Amino acid sequence: MLNRLRERLTDLLAHQNVCIFSANEPGGASGGGVWAVPVRYHSHGLAVDCLVPRWADASFYLEQNPQVLLIIRSSDGVPLRWLQYRGRAHILPAPDWPELLPKEDAQTPPETRYLAVRIQPTRIDLIDEAKGWGVLESLEF
Repeated sequence: MLNRLRERLTDLLAHQNVCIFSANEPGGASGGGVWAVPVRYHSHGLAVDCLVPRWADASFYLEQNPQVLLIIRSSDGVPLRWLQYRGRAHILPAPDWPELLPKEDAQTPPETRYLAVRIQPTRIDLIDEAKGWGVLESLEF
């Protein structure tokens, strides 16, 4: 059962390339909050490499707390399926830019535009409306 769920999660991750990347803002006087940005990603099995825009200040948030949440919606149509992907992030010191970048003809080097972040999952929840609204299948690591 778990192997079949692992295969479904790996397949869903491999067939998408955009997600919402969120982290916690540091507390401070305002009490912190949630920070989120849409990003492109590339999966490696159940691990995910995200391209976070440099303007989003992700490195600051990840230094404070490396726990992140990704929301990944399947674009395969109806019924809806999406993943709630919790994990621990770390910045990639030497990313494989050709693998991560969308096919584009940019004039600036990718490292000036993006921060590459690898996320190792701690828990992945699959919500699949084909099985009924509110049915949740989870894989914890």
